[in-house]
Amino acid sequence: MTVVRNRQAGVLQIREWAVRGRLFAVLDATDTPAVPARAAALGEDTAVSLYRGRAEEELFSIAPYLFRVDPDLLEWIAGDLWPTPWGIFALADQPLEALRLHFRRFLTVEAPNGESWYFRFYDPRVLPEYLATCTAAEVTEFFGPIRAFGITDQASYGVTVIAPGSLSQEFPAQRTQTIVVHR
Repeated sequence: MTVVRNRQAGVLQIREWAVRGRLFAVLDATDTPAVPARAAALGEDTAVSLYRGRAEEELFSIAPYLFRVDPDLLEWIAGDLWPTPWGIFALADQPLEALRLHFRRFLTVEAPNGESWYFRFYDPRVLPEYLATCTAAEVTEFFGPIRAFGITDQASYGVTVIAPGSLSQEFPAQRTQTIVVHR
């Protein structure tokens, strides 16, 4: 049996990951229109669209963008975006381009009728629901190089950290919720 564990973390813990260069964020321009301009201002070493080609050109204003988060960017997210469903954090020890390639694999899904649909896994309202339906193999594939995901909690001004059970020892429990993943 595979489990995904949720734990609460404070902004200071998340800031520590940013200082160490391990924090990334997928920001959703659909709900936060300032994202494309911020990505352009930071440049491709720090922020890239997850869309490529025609979709990147035509959908830039509503695209998901992958950012390497430093303390200044975290301050912007916490100060300006926190109350909105802006996106998700990802904790990883990978270069930006490797994470971009990983996340791009999940941007579309096949609908029952065979059509391709965009999959908004980076929406903080979608990610927990999706993970609760995954098999153990799907959890492993989805996490890939990601150590944990983080979703902001407006009520506590904290972050819910979501990690596979095998990695949960890296994230000491404060308040923990275990989700059993389907086989």
